[in-house]
Amino acid sequence: MLFLAVFCGFLAENFREEQVEHHREKQYMYSMLQDLRADITEIDSNLLLGLQVAVALDSVIYILNEEDPVKNVKRLYEKFPVVGRIVQADFTDRTSSQLKSSGSLRLVRNADLSDSISSYWSRVAVDEEIASLMFEVQGKAGDIASQVFSMKYYGKRDPNNPLTKTIAVRDDAKLLDDNPKLIAQFVNRITPRLGILYNYLNNLRETKMMALRLIEFIKKEYHLK
Repeated sequence: MLFLAVFCGFLAENFREEQVEHHREKQYMYSMLQDLRADITEIDSNLLLGLQVAVALDSVIYILNEEDPVKNVKRLYEKFPVVGRIVQADFTDRTSSQLKSSGSLRLVRNADLSDSISSYWSRVAVDEEIASLMFEVQGKAGDIASQVFSMKYYGKRDPNNPLTKTIAVRDDAKLLDDNPKLIAQFVNRITPRLGILYNYLNNLRETKMMALRLIEFIKKEYHLK
């Protein structure tokens, strides 16, 4: 009888622990849903911005390579503020950092779901590496841009919309230095950035598709909305 009582107590304790872990698992996955939705919003915002920056970069490269920069200086100044925008998705790591640091990913009993979550994290890590490289390349291009463009030819920004694309450019705008060698160096800096940007945007689109699939997987597995 004593053995039976101990054994039953052991089963009851195991059952209680399983219930607690299942509750924690569902809480983590609910939090993961919120993070994924936030990621999708962030991706969409950067896809839109990234396309605008890519178009502006392409235009600037064309003007500098195929046309006379001095004769088209106002067009260059109009494109330059957009070229300088930073395209970089800020992914939400609230849940992922908790799961990684505590080893709580083991609570996810569905192996396919656990693998999908790990794959998504790997994809995000790749996106962040590309964004870091692109930011580094952009910084090097900025060093040369400061020798070519002067901010004094821009009008005042609207304080209610400081990130607007349309900033007035003075009619007397001119390049600080129109030396062909310096212009060529600038083009050599911004052209790789355009290539990296296209790659980054393609990766973001794939990341978004992974996030959408993962959301549906979690919702189905845990009966969440």
